[in-house]
Amino acid sequence: MRPDFATRLERAVRRGLRAGASGLLVAVVAGGLLADAAVAQHDVPLVFVEFDPGDYGLARATDVRRGRVSLAWHSDGVRLNPYYLRSDPVPPRVTYPDAPPLPDPDLPDARATRETALWVWQTARIMRDADERAAFLDFVEAQGITRVFLHLAWAEGDAPRAGFTPFSGEEIGPLIADLRARGALTYGLDGDPDFVREENHAGVWRTVERMVEYNRSAPEEQRFYGIRYDIEPYLVPGFQGPFRQRYLDAYVRLLGGVSRIGRAAGLRVAVDIPFWFDAPDEESGIYMEATLDGRRAGMLDQILGLVDDIAIMDYRTEPMGANGALAHSYHELELAEAVGVDVFVGVETVPLVDEDLHTFFGPFDEGLPPHSDARWIVLEERSDGRGRLWLVDGAAQLAEVRERSADAVSIRYWPAGRPIRVGADAQSFHNLGPDAMRSVTNEIIRYLSVEPAFAGLAFHDYYGLRELLGRREGDVRD
Repeated sequence: MRPDFATRLERAVRRGLRAGASGLLVAVVAGGLLADAAVAQHDVPLVFVEFDPGDYGLARATDVRRGRVSLAWHSDGVRLNPYYLRSDPVPPRVTYPDAPPLPDPDLPDARATRETALWVWQTARIMRDADERAAFLDFVEAQGITRVFLHLAWAEGDAPRAGFTPFSGEEIGPLIADLRARGALTYGLDGDPDFVREENHAGVWRTVERMVEYNRSAPEEQRFYGIRYDIEPYLVPGFQGPFRQRYLDAYVRLLGGVSRIGRAAGLRVAVDIPFWFDAPDEESGIYMEATLDGRRAGMLDQILGLVDDIAIMDYRTEPMGANGALAHSYHELELAEAVGVDVFVGVETVPLVDEDLHTFFGPFDEGLPPHSDARWIVLEERSDGRGRLWLVDGAAQLAEVRERSADAVSIRYWPAGRPIRVGADAQSFHNLGPDAMRSVTNEIIRYLSVEPAFAGLAFHDYYGLRELLGRREGDVRD
């Protein structure tokens, strides 16, 4: 019999201390994780972003009392994106616990088998290019991929509409058969943040019904193994504000319909989720909940009751600590084990960008900043009702904003504050290389193989992983 989880965690704590493992004090936020604090890169160009106040539940841009913006350092230029904009007062700061301890990797009852999964988003390119198709199939076989999350590319000459994805069974069926011949079963993968909107639910359910109809008529080797949704409702504007509960409830209702249709037809139902659906809100300390069929429960609890497996978007390049991949998956594994749901732990390989997060709040002043000795967030209300946010750094930028905002209805500003860096290399192995990825993923497998719910690793995504491994011979297996 396995020791109870608390005993295993206590052992891991002692072992981690002996090994010098450290926990990072972090704040979990919807949409990401605040990584180590860092001074922003110098020479920030003048950047701004326009927004519709209605997307954030605001009547006017001047209703904004606080917010967070992301300065993203893309290779082709720096971009400013609103993370949230709110009109409510700043609540107390929440104190987060230390890193959770980990399961004991040395127990003898480790899972003997596991799957290796792969997200594939560029299905049309693979299906319609003979060389790409051959390279893809060879890659799947060489890397021992056993589960493929294959995006439902829409049929040529058609386009998705209101949640419905018009895939072609004649195109995708032979690829499913080829994958099965190479040892991999296929999930039909679909997803878009806008799917969470009520007006798109019927279209999503129609896509699942189309998959069911396809499976009934297709030869066995061409049938889907399951249906998988990667929706990410937290990317819809307003999720970080007054619309959050509406979208959480809509999300579980949408999954409820997918589950009913898919499971009745024998399809495995799966969903990709962030690791923080079971964490408290960073400001209020309230855990996210949703209501389905009159029952209110935590988000993770609701989701696990509707699916057969989940993939945690656990995109971290360190295994240990509060900001590590192991800490972000242990609770999901425990809850999933109790209800018989399998868990894939996601690994990121695609290129990401560094971001600096600026949070502004508190009293504001009207007009433009009085001096250029600090970095400022400037908010304009435009005559068309839209808002514009500027990140201003330096005298030349302040002068340019003064000129370009001369026709604004109103202007106010806040100190931008010290930025917090969300580093690309803390989330993706793209820049770290294949050896670093193997070292970390082997450690994840070593620890989590003792967990019955652990199904294996899922790599995001095919082209990212192929490029990463192409730098040196090797594979993703230990």
